[in-house]
Amino acid sequence: MYRTSSLDSLQWLFARDLSLNAEKNGAGIISISGTGAFPVKHLKATYEEMEGMFISDKRRRLVVGDDQLTSEEDQIGESDDPLEVRRGVELRVELHTDQLTLFGVEGEIVETYQIWENDFFSRALRNREPNISTSVVTPVSHRSEDRQIKLLSDARFHNFKSDVLDLLRQMDRNISDIEILMSPDSISSQFNIYIQHEKLGLAPVSTFGDGVRRLLHIALKLASVRGGILLIDELESTIHTEALQNSFGWLVKWCKEMDIQLFATTHSLEAVDALLEATEHESDLVLYRLEQKEMKTRVVRHDWNRLKRLREELGQEVRW
Repeated sequence: MYRTSSLDSLQWLFARDLSLNAEKNGAGIISISGTGAFPVKHLKATYEEMEGMFISDKRRRLVVGDDQLTSEEDQIGESDDPLEVRRGVELRVELHTDQLTLFGVEGEIVETYQIWENDFFSRALRNREPNISTSVVTPVSHRSEDRQIKLLSDARFHNFKSDVLDLLRQMDRNISDIEILMSPDSISSQFNIYIQHEKLGLAPVSTFGDGVRRLLHIALKLASVRGGILLIDELESTIHTEALQNSFGWLVKWCKEMDIQLFATTHSLEAVDALLEATEHESDLVLYRLEQKEMKTRVVRHDWNRLKRLREELGQEVRW
């Protein structure tokens, strides 16, 4: 089965800027600005393609630059080992903040990385260690029960279990508890997540619908990224329309409580309306709509006030 390499996938994240110097082969740029409460106000990422020569068996890297062959080692020595040419990318990330210090660093933060084809990931300059917890929820990630067991354990140690149950009850009011247990009838000695249900009794989470399992996964992910960033693809996926508003209200509340920045995608107008109902302030919600215009993609920003007028007063479509 054909798969796009990680290097090519990274490059396609960047818009091609034809105005850049032609000598900068394969250069790309991402520039993002914001005016919210988060201290980072501008992020700029650029990449430039490059080539390197490798001694395949010793994994010794030789970098070509300015018509000179240089090495990370002090001395190369003679070798009959064959050299191979590999593609690479140099990635430069700049953060600009409105605070005097961020992550213990004054001024802007600049990091440079080198990523090589079929090889390792390295940081070219390693002067500091900014660290923001980040996690991703896909439309199918809730189906990995082993991962959920680890997340539920973390949530229990952080006293977040009762709040997880509150979210699950948005889907099913008969849920009263959730535990990690091993069935006495099991022949594999494997632990699983069980839900205490007023009508079904003690049942494995796998017997419940995708809606309950996905909300459980989202709730557990929150506990793992306190003070960080959570990215959810297809936010409304598997959640019943009638449960959207209550579920999103819970999600917005706990993102605020736990200082989490949520980025979510959706194709659902019902999801957009439910998010409007679940939010109360201008800083709670911003919608970005992507519009394909010939060879370019235009991004239209709707803040909370504008979005509310478009939907509640004018009834306009805002997805495309």
